[in-house]
Amino acid sequence: MAEPEVDPLIGQVLSGRFEIVAPLGVGGMGRVYKAVQRPLGREVALKVLNPRYDGTKDPGFERRFFLEASMTSKLKHPNTITVHDYGRTDDGIYFIAMEYLEGDTLQKVLSQNGQLPWPRALYVAGQIARSLREAHKLGLVHRDLKPANVMLMTEGTGGDTVKVLDFGLVKSFTPEKPREDDDVDRTGLTQAGVLLGSPLYMAPEQARGEADPRTDIYSLGILMFQTMAGRPPFVSKESIDVIVKHIREKPPELNSMVPEVPPEVNALVMKCLEKEPAARFQSMDELLDAMRVAGSGQGLSGAFADPRTASGLIPRASTPGIPLVKASATPSYTSAEQVRSHEVELGDSGPREGAKRRMPLILGISAVVLLGAIIGGVAAWKAMTPELVVHPVVEPPRPIVAVVEPPQPVPVDVRFDIDSSPSGATVTRGGVPIGVTPFKLTVQRSGAQPVQVDLAFSLDGYEPRAATAQGLDGVVTVNQPLTKKAEAPRPNVRPPPPRSASPPLKKPKNPKTDPDGYKDDPY
Repeated sequence: MAEPEVDPLIGQVLSGRFEIVAPLGVGGMGRVYKAVQRPLGREVALKVLNPRYDGTKDPGFERRFFLEASMTSKLKHPNTITVHDYGRTDDGIYFIAMEYLEGDTLQKVLSQNGQLPWPRALYVAGQIARSLREAHKLGLVHRDLKPANVMLMTEGTGGDTVKVLDFGLVKSFTPEKPREDDDVDRTGLTQAGVLLGSPLYMAPEQARGEADPRTDIYSLGILMFQTMAGRPPFVSKESIDVIVKHIREKPPELNSMVPEVPPEVNALVMKCLEKEPAARFQSMDELLDAMRVAGSGQGLSGAFADPRTASGLIPRASTPGIPLVKASATPSYTSAEQVRSHEVELGDSGPREGAKRRMPLILGISAVVLLGAIIGGVAAWKAMTPELVVHPVVEPPRPIVAVVEPPQPVPVDVRFDIDSSPSGATVTRGGVPIGVTPFKLTVQRSGAQPVQVDLAFSLDGYEPRAATAQGLDGVVTVNQPLTKKAEAPRPNVRPPPPRSASPPLKKPKNPKTDPDGYKDDPY
């Protein structure tokens, strides 16, 4: 029987600071170890590049590795894993030291439970959204959000504390000026022929190599769908088939698979899964506001109240208008003996204290006797006085004025299918390039007026053209014909006369007629 292979890094100390204790996990390009940081004695999770990884096949790897570490180290949100240190050893081992977490990944929780109740899933998603909100404000997109990169920890309260892990595919979406000597991608994150991300959670535009904050919103929508339904909306044996479904197929409605999901939560998840980024929530702030509204409408105090704790629920009175008042602890007395007994109990601290407590009782009895005398006198007076009939004055009812608020406009998406003849023209809107024909542009209309877009078309060798398109809803087709530029006229210059290949031969002179001519050679 072969002995198991021993990891050569176990027991080593990287950079003189991190003593590797035990393996925690393995990935495509590296491993994660439990280590102890010297001299602090702090336990850390150490991400180390696989020593057998061939870096020559990926010339941008070194930059990508350090960019992940430097970008993640800027993130300080409590729901984001903390980076303590990173570097490269003298023998070429790359490492990132992160905080050591004890808990289970969301992937493990889902594999054990199948799915989560929608309130708990919404609570977990809210913490993920807050983590990514900080990254987006720093100009970073995660691009690899999935259950394996979400850690759930229980800190003795029975609730979930979320940590977002592995910003290994993090990308800056802020524009950067390239260097003249930079022959590698400026972000160091893309590699020719390699699709970065996880197909099950990949946004349609990510398959085309594009990413912005709305890409993470789509991935978070997939994650919410899976946590509530027990499976992602798109599954297939081949990864390429899943990617095609993300691009072309409409996802199933969440409440068709989980009927107990409220309509507000279903609409929230389905908006995250829109194919066009412009139709999704445009920021994590918008998504968090929608989570709060959906949660509070179902009795949850916001998106961040843990539904597994009693404080996360808003009590609802069964009968409106009746306050929930706790029963009074004041005893009721049925005899003078009980009153005296209770009076003695109240006066245990001394005679004077008992006298002070008896005084309100005596005053109360006197008031009752006086009130009885007054009532008796009134009754005797009414017996001797003829009865007077008093008719109450009835005021006419006031008219009820209904205040009707004007209906709020419902946003409508208008899609412009933009093309040119010939195709390949660059289109700008307001001086900003928005695409190369053919492409689609989605604009949201919020009022009664149609949406208007002013477009400028430019293509080498053709005259620039401008076009204006309008639409109320649906699809508007814009096909701009382009005209070739006219050739510049040539200047009117008379060409020089052609030169002969050789000068003409002079005719020999006749010696008889020309005295200067040559005579025939007698020889």
